Amino acid sequence: MKLTIIIRKLQKQDEPSIIDICFITGDELLKKILPDPYLFSLLWCLYYVWYEIENVFVAENSKTKKIVGYILNTFNTKQQEADYKKKMSSHIKDKIKELKIKSPRTRITVSFILNRPTSRKRKKILEHYPAHLHINVLPDFQRQGIGHMLMQALEAHLKENNVKGYHLEVGTKNKQGINFYKKYNLELLHKNRLSHFFGKKIKQV
Repeated sequence: MKLTIIIRKLQKQDEPSIIDICFITGDELLKKILPDPYLFSLLWCLYYVWYEIENVFVAENSKTKKIVGYILNTFNTKQQEADYKKKMSSHIKDKIKELKIKSPRTRITVSFILNRPTSRKRKKILEHYPAHLHINVLPDFQRQGIGHMLMQALEAHLKENNVKGYHLEVGTKNKQGINFYKKYNLELLHKNRLSHFFGKKIKQV
């Protein structure tokens, strides 16, 4: 039977699915350092679910009603990064305490994510591409056009809200992700040993 996907706004009851997808599709090395799915999601996706739900779209299998992918977004990266640290730090620290995590590697990684400085190059990117996104689709549903559907929904949303451009960061080793963004005609804005930064300007009417 042909797969039919519905793209819709995130609803509060979708949170467990977002947590699952975030962890399943997460970087394998990071999952070894951060092996708890909820802690992993506190760091990477739950800010958007809790505080920017209006900027999150999901891909739903119309037959099973299962969420198979999502795209997270913020219009103003600079403001979001400040809000993220202020609003999420206590949740993250409480979860680490609850899990009784003693690993220095885990604590160093969490500290880096919470306190990551904005490079001079990235500050320049934010001038023209102020929004950013995160997109993940379950492995069994990749390469079926779902990522494109999510990107199209987000771009329409950004255009409606007069956002002039968006960017994203993908790991240099993530060849599949890099190829997807190239295929979607995103511009390579910058790359270094660890990451590639892609972006796109939104044409306003």
